[in-house]
Amino acid sequence: MAFIRKGMVKERKLPEFEELSTPEDLIKLAESKGLNTDPINITELAQELGVTVRFEPLEDEVSGSLVKEKRSGAWVMKVNSLHHPHRQRFTIAHELAHRICHAANSDNFEDKTFFRNGDSNWMEAEANQFAAALLMPENSFVNYIDNVSSKVEDLANYFQVSSMAVRVRAKVLGYEGHNL
Repeated sequence: MAFIRKGMVKERKLPEFEELSTPEDLIKLAESKGLNTDPINITELAQELGVTVRFEPLEDEVSGSLVKEKRSGAWVMKVNSLHHPHRQRFTIAHELAHRICHAANSDNFEDKTFFRNGDSNWMEAEANQFAAALLMPENSFVNYIDNVSSKVEDLANYFQVSSMAVRVRAKVLGYEGHNL
């Protein structure tokens, strides 16, 4: 066991969550911390927010979870390591949305494939919309379509999300059709 003298460990001041209520707020925070935002480095952002991210095998229908530990009060996110990296990114953003928007309602969230359609639970639908806006900000999304490509697959690869996530985001932003 090692002892550390008080003052030797630099405490990281965590942002106040009251100041972070939108995807745009999180993007600004990421920029201020020097994190990549185009596309956003969602794992580093979660860590910057004081959320521990653990990648581990979970049941196939579980994409991830977010739990506030009772003893320490720390938030711990588990992400299914067996899922595609693009799915993992969306899961991290989705669970961050729960931390930002819903922590007053619960201290235990689990993202199951059952909720992915957004019809089953208002918190899940809101977390999906928040995650999509965080991973695919409107300005970046529109800029990519206007200046690079309007193909769903190209957008999915650029933003590192699934094709379905791109289609849903495009619909929310008023685009129609498979190629935007």
